[in-house]
Amino acid sequence: MDSMKRCLMLAQVLIGSAASASHRCVFMHGLGMPNSSAPTEIDTDDYWGGDSNIIRLTPFCSSRTYIHQDTLTRAWDNVELQHAVCEAALGEGSNDTVIRNTVFFAHSMGNLIFADALRQKACSLDASSHFVSISAPWYGSKASQVLEESCSNSSLGEAFHWLANKLHRCDPDRPGKVFHAYESLHPAYPPFEGLAEFAAEQVSFAMCGHSPYGLTSVYSAAMEGLARAIGFGEKSDGMVALSSCLLPGKAYDTHWQSEFYSAGINHVDGTLRSGDGSLGLPSRQPSKWVSSLFTRHSETVLV
Repeated sequence: MDSMKRCLMLAQVLIGSAASASHRCVFMHGLGMPNSSAPTEIDTDDYWGGDSNIIRLTPFCSSRTYIHQDTLTRAWDNVELQHAVCEAALGEGSNDTVIRNTVFFAHSMGNLIFADALRQKACSLDASSHFVSISAPWYGSKASQVLEESCSNSSLGEAFHWLANKLHRCDPDRPGKVFHAYESLHPAYPPFEGLAEFAAEQVSFAMCGHSPYGLTSVYSAAMEGLARAIGFGEKSDGMVALSSCLLPGKAYDTHWQSEFYSAGINHVDGTLRSGDGSLGLPSRQPSKWVSSLFTRHSETVLV
């Protein structure tokens, strides 16, 4: 009986500590941001749904740092870009390249930037840090080809072009071409070789979407239109095919309690700005997945 009480007390301590604000959290956006500026402590672009949203979803964060880098004119393997991301992840006062006691969140192309920075040894994660991957195109995306075609073809539909314009895809200095960031998402882009396998060793938690419509929002119809125009031939989040997002060797599940989560959301929903799906369906709870990452992990281990 005494041993059982000790185990229960240990469980309560571990679960409580996992849910407490014990990690520094860093957030890296995806492609399409046109400018670079210093990291901020607030979500100035509302990329992640704004401060109140993220603070509510990340009770395990003792601080929050938002990265702001040009992910439009630079490819994801750009050395300057990768070093800027590592510098933000390391934080002020760091005297080496090891990221400690940090949860690094990345969305979309942000995953490629950070994973390749780790692969190139621009920085590294120690055992106290975690890489949370959301909506990553580990093997590229067919969307890059269709978006380039849209720069010279206006017959793809109103909803599609509304979204395409939101993505700032066409390079005005190169008529008919997309910006370099989009070009680097082509599945045949050489640096993709071996990246997913490397990332599988670095990522602690991952979420992929498999519904172009996703959670009902202003982006739903446009994401469906984009998916139809691309013609993935498989499940996708509207921008990335599900098979491109899934890390090799990881077991994904459609319940939000999974460390590796295949969710009924679209690519934009991965920014967490759309909240959770109605009716409490376990496959449509991206925000709940994030907010319970560490509590859920501790509870699962202790059972």
